[in-house]
Amino acid sequence: VLIELPYIFCSSCSLWHYIVYAMIGFEWTVAKFFWYLFFMYFTLLYFTFYGMMAVAMTPNHHIAAIVSSAFYGIWNLFSGFIVSSA
Repeated sequence: VLIELPYIFCSSCSLWHYIVYAMIGFEWTVAKFFWYLFFMYFTLLYFTFYGMMAVAMTPNHHIAAIVSSAFYGIWNLFSGFIVSSA
């Protein structure tokens, strides 16, 4: 778990996140950009730790992938990531 903290920090501060921030069209202020990085860091940690927990609680990684995909679908359904057609 401890090795994931700096690894995810480096990946959350990567060039990809700067490009995504610009493409989303968020306001370019220092405070808002650091809030974006803060939420991206903890979101990546959350999903990584959930994946590690799913593998630890199931007999093998194949079943963990099935269980995780079901939970990811439910989380996305109820978190507002699905854009309505209206």
